[in-house]
Amino acid sequence: MSGLSVDCCKPAPPALDNASGKEEVFAGLPSYVTGSPSSSAAVLFATDVFGKSNPESWKLADKVAAAGYFVVVPDFLRGEPFVLQAGPNPLAGGPAWLAKHPPSEGALDVKKVVEELQSKGKSSLGFAGFCWGAKVGALVGKDHTFKAIVQLHPSFVEPSDYEEVKVPISVLAAPVDHAEIAESILSGRKDIESFVKIFPNASHGWTIRYDENNLQEVAAAEEAHNDMLNWLGKFLPVTNCPVSKEATATAAEGQPELL
Repeated sequence: MSGLSVDCCKPAPPALDNASGKEEVFAGLPSYVTGSPSSSAAVLFATDVFGKSNPESWKLADKVAAAGYFVVVPDFLRGEPFVLQAGPNPLAGGPAWLAKHPPSEGALDVKKVVEELQSKGKSSLGFAGFCWGAKVGALVGKDHTFKAIVQLHPSFVEPSDYEEVKVPISVLAAPVDHAEIAESILSGRKDIESFVKIFPNASHGWTIRYDENNLQEVAAAEEAHNDMLNWLGKFLPVTNCPVSKEATATAAEGQPELL
């Protein structure tokens, strides 16, 4: 699969003025948190190399939350997102950055977030990984912690990731992402459900890095968003779970408790 790509380095759209969630510390990590605290189903986002502050990631998290999920977008990069280099090769610092921020470290942090989610009554967990985060998804998909995984424009994944994944997995990719590898392996596996879709006119990173004034790019992003929601909805039932006394008291004051 692809590694860092100039396409994934497009500037993010302007910051959101109407985000539904808020920034909190969750499982010890700065996070964007959105959705109903009473939902038993939660979706964990793992971002691309540019971290959780991309407003389109927040917007997509809000969209998933609107479907009934509690959504957490942690900063697995710990305040050190990849920064483009000046000069003719903006990706020159990629190998050094990746050595410092391997997806395996993100997978360890996922365990902490999962423990926090489970402590809050979230019994049905899904995972959405973007670029770097898609590799994290491949790693955590090797056990049954999550009921479903979605990879969006995956990077750094290997054939073994698809040979060893144990839960239903959807791969949404641009042509540059070489998803034919996933398609070839997953199509031969009858022990798990899978869905691979290649968006012919998309660039790497298109689901969260697109021009809001370009109708074609917006349509492609929204199509992928709907595919993601359909996949999650197939495996993650949304029900209500008991709400803590603290959350109930806060809600009574008109300030929803997101954690």
